[in-house]
Amino acid sequence: METHPAKIPVFERGLWCRGWFVALLCAVFVEVDWEMVPLAVFPFVFVFPVMLAAWNRSLRFALACAFLLSLSRVAQQSLFAARPATIDDVSATLVRFFVLALLAMLTYRLGQQARQLRHRVRQLEGILPVCTGCKSIRDREGNWLPLEGYITTHSPAQVSNSFCPDCFKDYFGEVIPARSADSK
Repeated sequence: METHPAKIPVFERGLWCRGWFVALLCAVFVEVDWEMVPLAVFPFVFVFPVMLAAWNRSLRFALACAFLLSLSRVAQQSLFAARPATIDDVSATLVRFFVLALLAMLTYRLGQQARQLRHRVRQLEGILPVCTGCKSIRDREGNWLPLEGYITTHSPAQVSNSFCPDCFKDYFGEVIPARSADSK
């Protein structure tokens, strides 16, 4: 089943879902963060690339971005300010990483759920052409499939056969004593 591009969120199309683009965004935001160091205690600019990586790529990639972005302030201070990292710098880096990692995990899970729900809606939406007589369903290629086969092919549902009480009476009538079809 093809999905129309307009039904896919904009941040799941084009450059936004490319790994190299997310890495480039990380580099740009490291520079933005370096310019804002005196203004910001927590590097809020790192939230966007980490969430984008978690939503569109893998959790591992998002955690790697969170780790590298968290280390960027300590690395910049060591390289450009020529001062060694203090225990406060290391603890701030760990806190940054754990906050960004938690955000990455939550975003990754939310992205998975959103894609699963979108897939499920695509499976369930639309009008199914059903034969009035035999209840077969016509697929996109024009083939008529039995109802049970169509359902098991196009959804995770399993089909079991049984008789409702009215059909039980119609099929078996007087042959089997009147008992509920569900009592077996």
